[in-house]
Amino acid sequence: MADQSITDRAKMPVAYNPVLERRTVENANRNLLTYLRPGLSVLDVGCGSGAITRSIAEKTGPTGYVLGIDPSPTLIEQATQQAHTLPGLSFQQADVYSFDTTERFDLVTCARTLQWLAQPKAALLTMKRLVKPGGYLAILDFNHEKITWTPEPPQAMRLFYDAFLRWRQDAGFDNAIADNLKELMYDVGFPTVQVSEQFERTQKSESDFSVVSRLWSEVAELRGPQLVESGYITESQRQLAITEYDYWIATTGESMTVYLLAVEAQHPV
Repeated sequence: MADQSITDRAKMPVAYNPVLERRTVENANRNLLTYLRPGLSVLDVGCGSGAITRSIAEKTGPTGYVLGIDPSPTLIEQATQQAHTLPGLSFQQADVYSFDTTERFDLVTCARTLQWLAQPKAALLTMKRLVKPGGYLAILDFNHEKITWTPEPPQAMRLFYDAFLRWRQDAGFDNAIADNLKELMYDVGFPTVQVSEQFERTQKSESDFSVVSRLWSEVAELRGPQLVESGYITESQRQLAITEYDYWIATTGESMTVYLLAVEAQHPV
């Protein structure tokens, strides 16, 4: 697969993304709560539209410094516009493979981003270099192969989901990156690595079930056209997946668990 094809598949579609915008440290990156405090310097790699980055900056306060980077100029523009003049917060368009700065950070965080990189080890080497001695690298990512639904979702959504995994795999993305991160962290030179489950579970009894479980309808809406264009599904299959999955949520759907791990290491002093 050509490099440009990989870049095109990883690129976030230019549209409002409700999945990104409802995320905060508390609801989507709570592993960072262990580290965040006033005055900290933080680099957020793959910051997207900056929702979590803003949440980080609120916790590091006016004496902290938070920089969010993302390769998408559109997302960086959105992030900058929504920064609400938070002191110590800035955004920069940058590619993690080539990004460099003289700044070294107390914390480098990268959430749900390595899943979209065909060379995660190279990205980890860059991030490690940007961590201060004694500082921390905190990675959060999925194993898409271990998602569970109760009961199973409609066949139309299962077809879309399986096509989504093939589409990703054919671009060189690791669908099981969460479970491979620990070994990668050792490979780039961290002597000790901590892994903790951050599974995202939602159940029918919870008030936000219909919002959270609709993640895959939103993926079909936002990423689905890319799968159609690449020939992995038809447009009618994409539309049917959305319709039938939304009906599953409203009727028989009971729970969904997305497999997510936090993998963290301290830079040797």
